[in-house]
Formats: sequence, C-alpha cells, structure tokens
Amino acid sequence: MLRMKSNIRENNSVLVLTEITNHPEISRTKISEITGLNKATVSEIVRKLIEDDYVIEIGSGNSTKSGGRRPILLTVNKKAGVSISFDVRYDRISYLITYLDGEKIDYEIKETDINKDNIVTHITTVVDAFRSTMKKSPFGIIGVTISVHGVVNKNMIEFTPYFDLDQLNLIEELKERIDLPIHIENEANLSALAEAAFDTEHQNIISFSAHTGVGAGIILDSQLYRGYNGRSGEVGHTVLYPDGLNCPCGNHGCLEQYCSTKAIVRNFQQLRNNKSLNFDDLLEAYRQNDVDTQNLIQKFSKDLGIGLMNIIGNYDPEIVYINAEILEEIPELLGLLQHSLSSTIYKSVPIRQSKLGHKASLYGATVHNLKEFLNVDNVGFDLDMEKVLEV
Repeated sequence: MLRMKSNIRENNSVLVLTEITNHPEISRTKISEITGLNKATVSEIVRKLIEDDYVIEIGSGNSTKSGGRRPILLTVNKKAGVSISFDVRYDRISYLITYLDGEKIDYEIKETDINKDNIVTHITTVVDAFRSTMKKSPFGIIGVTISVHGVVNKNMIEFTPYFDLDQLNLIEELKERIDLPIHIENEANLSALAEAAFDTEHQNIISFSAHTGVGAGIILDSQLYRGYNGRSGEVGHTVLYPDGLNCPCGNHGCLEQYCSTKAIVRNFQQLRNNKSLNFDDLLEAYRQNDVDTQNLIQKFSKDLGIGLMNIIGNYDPEIVYINAEILEEIPELLGLLQHSLSSTIYKSVPIRQSKLGHKASLYGATVHNLKEFLNVDNVGFDLDMEKVLEV
C-alpha cells in the first residue's frame, strides 16, 4: 500500500517538491525562479512527480503583466495518502488523522489511564479501525507518529516522568502489529514543528509547553534542534529552586514541579487541604476572586516567567509560542508573563499564546510524517485556522 520514496531522493527533486509542499498553488516558472533550476529541469521533475501521484495540476493562474500564457498551478496530491498522529499522556490519548495537506479526516480525545500494558492496544485499535474503512489511495497510510511527554532519542523513549512508557520498546511492539513506518518524538518538539508549519514569517521559534510537565521545542534556522541526545529544550528539568521539591528526574526544585498543570493543581489541593480538588475547581476559585488562589496564580506566573527568560536567553528566538491549558482558561496570564520580561533584555521578544492548543503536538506529528515520507526539510500548512480549531 505504501509506495517507496526512493524516486524522489535526488536533490533537485527534493527542492522542487519542497516548494510545491510549502506553496499550495505554485507554477513551474515560479519554482524555477526560487530554486535556480532551469525550466526544462523543473518541468521534467514535475512530470515525474505527477506520474508518481505526488503532485497534481489544479488549473491556470494569472498571466504576467506582459501577457502570455497563463501558468498551470501545482499542488501536493493531498488525497494520495493519509497521516495518523497520536498524543500520549499519562491520563489520556488523542489522535488526529489527516490528508497530506493537513486537512482533518478524524480527531478524538479519550480520557483514560495510559501505561506500558495498554498503549499498544490503544494505538493499534485506532489504526486498524481506520484501515478497515479508508478509501483506496496511491500511498495509503504514509506513517504513524506518536507524541510522548518525555525524553525521546533516536525513536526510543528514554524517560517518562509520570508513567512507565520508558520501560517499553514501543516501536518494536507496534511493528509486530502494524506494518507501517512508525515514529516517536517528544511532545514539545512536535509542537514546535506545528508552530513552524503555520508560521511563515519566523525561522527561529520556541514552543514552550506547560502541561503534565514543562518543555520547549526549538526551531533554529527553520530546523528542529534536538541536541546531542534529544534533550534540548528540557527546561522543565532545570532548577528553579535549589533544594526544592523532589522531581522524578532525580533532581530537586525543577521548574515543572512548580509550573506544570499537575503542579498548580497539587498546590491548590494543598492550599485547600483537599486532594480531591481538580483543575476546574482551581479555575472556579480564581474566577470567584478567591485571594489565596489568585496569589497562587501570581506565583505560578512569576515562576513561569523565570523559566521563559532562561530558555529565551539560551536560544535567542524571534518569537515564543506558549501552549498551556491554564493560559487557555486564564488568558490574562499572558500579560503577566509579558510584564515579567518587560524590564529585561528579552523585552523585545514577542510572547504569543499558541492558537493550536492541545492539537499542536498532533499537527506536529503530521508534519513529521510528511517530512519522513516526502523526504523534504520543511512542511508548511495553508489551512483555515478556524477549521483546525474545530473540535
């Protein structure tokens, strides 16, 4: 079902396909101008890409001011294949199925405990169910990418602080059940890939995630920076308070023990001396102007601002996107974070709330699937954000 990609490995073909992937309506002439390849070379490569179902013609564009023939526009053959993405947390699993241009086919979140004994079944159930009903296409399912909240290196899970997936060779277990390309990547890294795919203006981006843990995905010169062992951006395990709270990483006082969703709920429970309280209870108390809860949120904002300054200082980005449930529910926190940077040398760095929210890592996993399958360096999405955000 999956067509091999060896026929597009040649450098010029990759250049052409990259431009078509990142520009949903582009002519052969424009590709020639951007890449520096002569028109005959571009035409021959495009002919082969069309023949192999990677690209289709979509009609005529506008003629130039000097007149002449109207150019034929090209785009990726979006329905030639399907991408499947998963985001795995200790208390839920979500998936996104898309066409090659990122257009959604199916999306679902399931609240449930996830561990090494059930994760394979959860993933294979979704893949098998979709396979049984999917329409025939030239490439079928091009790949499955799994977002994990933990340290991932070379397709292996090395550390998951809040569940036991690091005790499982997930790739090998899945390969016994699914005959498809399978990839695993850190959640923050994938979120950064998603932000870059939707942001055509910036080439140096930080995606700062605060969920069950805290991490950052780093895009430098339009490329994901992972570090030597995949630990770049593990800002959640940098020390905020020496000799502070114990962290599963073995250290004390780590940022994510104070600035994750899990941490803020724990602190709220301690404040009220009630372990049954949850995130919604915290939000309700804040909205009811409970002074102690508001002070808790102010402290959270201050600590998170320190974490932001540290990561900005290390990588000097053009822009920072923040992805956090608490920011979605209390958007005024963004102003507090910006204020915490206003008197520092980092005051000119724009801080933005991610519009992708809990779908960021899923779209990033889609980008990863496409990059691996098409053998291109970058993937851009030209999607209506309102449709992207539809639940």
